[in-house]
Amino acid sequence: MLTREDLQREYDLSEEDFKETLKACGLSLKKRNYSEAERERFAQARMLFDEGIANSYDDLASHFKSQDFDDEDDANAVAISVELAEHLRLLEQQAVDTGFQMGLQQAEIMGKVIPQVTIMRLKEMIATGELRQNFEQFWQEASPQLGNVEALGERVESRWKEYQLQKYQPLTSLPESSMESSSNDF
Repeated sequence: MLTREDLQREYDLSEEDFKETLKACGLSLKKRNYSEAERERFAQARMLFDEGIANSYDDLASHFKSQDFDDEDDANAVAISVELAEHLRLLEQQAVDTGFQMGLQQAEIMGKVIPQVTIMRLKEMIATGELRQNFEQFWQEASPQLGNVEALGERVESRWKEYQLQKYQPLTSLPESSMESSSNDF
């Protein structure tokens, strides 16, 4: 920190020139101490005078006002960028949350639909004999590894009759078990 007197003495200025320079570069006349940044601003003002770039205190004041305006524009642009980035972050979070909620809703719907579709397909496979053919093909392919094919076939046949799905089950409710007893024979 520099005192007012230190700053005036450093540039060997009259009281009038000192005050006019302070006003022209936008510094307070009432302060007793000045920061290093304020000292640099004052030094820049004096350099503009000494090099003839500014010919009057009005020229000097115009220079600093335009510089302050540019600094304000830069500061505003940074503030807008930060605000925009925050809005984008919030939008991204909302999109993720919404997508997650939609995914959960779709999973709940699929959780209700998949068992019904599975039951419908199994009923169709039973009605057309496709399910029985698939089982028979599996047993034929697995028989060399499983051993006695005839005994295995008899056990499958008895279970097939015992746990077969009913032919006309309503689609609006799920069965209590995936296989219900039936006396229907295919």
